[in-house]
Amino acid sequence: MTYFRHISTIARLAEREGIFTTAQAERMGIPRDALHDAMVSGRISRVTRGAYRLVDIEPSNLDELIALWKLTAPKAFSRERNSLAQWDGFVIGGLTAACLWEVGDGPLAPYRMFGARRFNSRNAQLHFSTRRVAPKDVTFLKGLPVTRPERTVFDLIIDRADRFQISRILREFSCKYARTDDDFNLQRLMTLLGKAIGREEATSVLRVLLLL
Repeated sequence: MTYFRHISTIARLAEREGIFTTAQAERMGIPRDALHDAMVSGRISRVTRGAYRLVDIEPSNLDELIALWKLTAPKAFSRERNSLAQWDGFVIGGLTAACLWEVGDGPLAPYRMFGARRFNSRNAQLHFSTRRVAPKDVTFLKGLPVTRPERTVFDLIIDRADRFQISRILREFSCKYARTDDDFNLQRLMTLLGKAIGREEATSVLRVLLLL
């Protein structure tokens, strides 16, 4: 009876979380050996080390990224992290953020993530840097904390991404937001760059990017 109780609890957890972690399962009284048994029986599959999903739920290309974000605070449930009021400093950035914003032509992975404190992962697809991001430069997309457009471009510049790629992303952001009430804030980008590399160099860099 215990096995079936654990299976029922796993199903409830997966229904609520989608991708769920070992630590979340333990919070609900599901031991590690129950997860192992559920894998052996073909009920769940491992997304990455420490994160799982039900096999009968349609997979998504975001599954691994969601799992890696959840593993930055593995015990927390999504409802405890999925708003700016609860944001803990971990954020998706760089080309991964651009992909989530649907600009540029870069791949989703390898995944780029920043955090105010160090996060160690064995997943080779995750490129993590300890980097502070202001809350006003973060929003939530698809349930994930993502850098806003201006901060996304800023981090691509700081990370020395391909300048033609950055230029395309900058133009597409500008065009996309020109059609909404939330215009791309070039002044915010200038402020971020000015603090990082000096206003004169920031002006030069943006001039080149806008002319490419």
